[in-house]
Amino acid sequence: MKRNYARYVTGWVTAEASGAQPEKLLYALAERGVAFWGAEPPRDFAMTVEIPWRAAKLIPALGASIGCDVRIIRCHGLPAVFKKLRQRAVLLVCLAFMLGVLFVSGAFVWVIQISGNETIPEGVIRQALAECGLDIGSFWPAMSQDQVRNSMILKLPGIRWMTVSIRGSHAEVIIREKRTHIEPVDEAEYVNLVATKTGFVTEVLALRGTALTEENRAVLAGEVLVAGYATGRYGAIQGLTRTIGSVTARTLYEMTIEAPVYVDEKTATEGLMVRGALVLGKTRINFYKDSSICPADCDKIIEEYTLSVGRVFTLPLTVEKTVYTPYTTQSVEALELREELEEMLLAALAEEIGQEGEMLSAQFTASSGNGVLYVTLFAECEEQIAEAVPMTAEEILEIQEKIVVTEEVES
Repeated sequence: MKRNYARYVTGWVTAEASGAQPEKLLYALAERGVAFWGAEPPRDFAMTVEIPWRAAKLIPALGASIGCDVRIIRCHGLPAVFKKLRQRAVLLVCLAFMLGVLFVSGAFVWVIQISGNETIPEGVIRQALAECGLDIGSFWPAMSQDQVRNSMILKLPGIRWMTVSIRGSHAEVIIREKRTHIEPVDEAEYVNLVATKTGFVTEVLALRGTALTEENRAVLAGEVLVAGYATGRYGAIQGLTRTIGSVTARTLYEMTIEAPVYVDEKTATEGLMVRGALVLGKTRINFYKDSSICPADCDKIIEEYTLSVGRVFTLPLTVEKTVYTPYTTQSVEALELREELEEMLLAALAEEIGQEGEMLSAQFTASSGNGVLYVTLFAECEEQIAEAVPMTAEEILEIQEKIVVTEEVES
């Protein structure tokens, strides 16, 4: 394999000898110490052989010495390629120009990839990067990546840290945002655990506070489940406390969604239009005269083709193809409408009960009238229904009075 690579670099030619005794060419090559290979007889009184490129100049002398007609029929390797390029000056100039453009283009940023942002919009980040010196068309060898990073952290307070790495004409920006500040719990604030929904209690966990409900009992929305006070052995109120706990209950849901039975279906018609544009850096060149706004009753599909090779380099040249497809609409019956509505109801229920909730059973009913389909979901779920609600001043005063009365009775 290494020999083949070396042979391609140095080049070789295929010579053909035709005459009474073409095999004499092999003896002549051996006498002169010229290596050869691939000797084959293509036809009667003819033979082909492959010799190194540097020995091609001996062909006329070899033909005269053996009394045969010897000529070169094919050239191989890099020398043959360079020989063809020398004969095509325009192609050689274009190739050199393209290589120069690729070399120069690699010193400018043409693609900026941003990742890691969750709450900060990408548009805000790109605008801040442009103000800090990193933008499309920026000359990155003269850019200080540390300075860009420090300026970005000062400009956007929501960024905890970030990295900027540039490979060729690709800039990759990785951002880590600051965590949301969690307010500390005020132990001096007294709260009750109140039911947010009506349900049948299956589990009560009161780590702090007094449970006012128990398992296998129905509760109504707004009912206090765990009170914000502590009691003694005999049920006497000992003092206020901040309630900690949870209450799990089985809840019932009835959710209804509606949608028209007939929907508009698009059918493509004649009159397809294709428009092109060329985006050079930040400059856009349209190859059409009218506006790019999509006409009425027409679909618009945009395809972009960027001249790039992976993440090595990218040319600031993008070819944009826009296809406008006119269509007509007709009203047809939505055959799979019920299944779609059922999936939407299940998604809404999952969002309502949260990740900790569990759906125990579900049943759907459907009815239609006046061109509208109604789908209803009846579901039974198990979820956490307790919510911490601060106690009012009146509730706190009432409990404090009971504490005083209790102390007087015990004394």
